Amino acid sequence: MSKANSLPLFNGWRIAGWGSLLALLVLPALAMQLTPEVDWSSGDFIFAAILLGFLGAVVELAVRFGRPGVFRQGYILAGFTAFLTVWSNAAVGIIGDDNSVNSSFFAMVAAALAAGLIFQFRPTFMRWMSIILAGGQYAVGIAALWLMPGHAVEWGVLTFFALLWLAVAWCFYRPGSRRRG
Repeated sequence: MSKANSLPLFNGWRIAGWGSLLALLVLPALAMQLTPEVDWSSGDFIFAAILLGFLGAVVELAVRFGRPGVFRQGYILAGFTAFLTVWSNAAVGIIGDDNSVNSSFFAMVAAALAAGLIFQFRPTFMRWMSIILAGGQYAVGIAALWLMPGHAVEWGVLTFFALLWLAVAWCFYRPGSRRRG
């Protein structure tokens, strides 16, 4: 292993990153002491710890194994977008409170993660999967129009997530990525 790829266990950036994620996990516990509006169960804390751990692991893996530059940024942005999709959908639901429609967002992220493991998160795979996930945002919105008649679809939120996935795709659409991926 090259010296550039080895990360010391107590690197300042690692401590800051994991410390920040831990601080985010502690915030609701502090808020629960100050207001009755925040009422997390132990399951909520476990779920948040798993999500934040996923995000930290993605950054760790991207730094350790991702190619420097835009590819590494793409992996980190993909992890952040997956995290944000799952977190926001679990917190309030991306499309209303209909679990059958919102479960599609969880399924898309899970399927992309499973396929990523199979295809070893290669840049070409990441580019196409991100484009598919961007389109999937609108596909779920269109499905919601049929499955939830009379319910407003938050197209702005769907566009936000689609743009994040397209930004991930752009990170992997570099002139050299087609030859290496």
